[in-house]
Amino acid sequence: MDGVIADSESIHYEADRRVMAAHGVEFTYEDKKANYIGRTVRGTMFELSEAHGIPDPEIVLQVRQDLFRELIATELQLRDGVRELLIQLSDRGLPCALVTSGDRWYIDSVFKRFDLMQFFAGMITVDDVDGHKPLPDPYLAGAKLLGVPPKTCLAVEDSTAGVVSAKAAGMYCIAAPSEMTIDADLSAADMRVESFQELDTTTLDRLFGTK
Repeated sequence: MDGVIADSESIHYEADRRVMAAHGVEFTYEDKKANYIGRTVRGTMFELSEAHGIPDPEIVLQVRQDLFRELIATELQLRDGVRELLIQLSDRGLPCALVTSGDRWYIDSVFKRFDLMQFFAGMITVDDVDGHKPLPDPYLAGAKLLGVPPKTCLAVEDSTAGVVSAKAAGMYCIAAPSEMTIDADLSAADMRVESFQELDTTTLDRLFGTK
């Protein structure tokens, strides 16, 4: 969801940066881009806490999430063109599932705020699987939720971990990098677009058949 549906990667970084700064740690934009895009928030906070000798990572995580809630309340927006793409997919009768490393409370709040649930048959969040991206588990669970074979699914991803996860699940994958992942290694994807406007009617006809 982050970086694909919601233009949120920079907000995640700001929450990470602030909580690390409170413990005297400089967490750079480059470090976030290189090592933590597509990872779970819990995994990121626990790994950073261990690396910098910060005690009680659970408290670090809670403070970080409180900061994130404050930021998304005023700054979060959908990625350009995503609503239009979702409408096109809905008009074609194509079932969609959200597969994300995000927490369910966060996804629920974004879906409610932007009225997105109408476009999705369901969601797989960090709470629903034991293995997370880049493992295939989230996407395999997404295919199971839809009741279709993974090989018939198309995934849209903006991160290296997400692309690797989708491909490991046997899916066709479109890389749609966000500002933070524009330089990431997305070469394992089957196709790359720089904006959702590239997924026009002609492209969708090629991918899914004529409407």
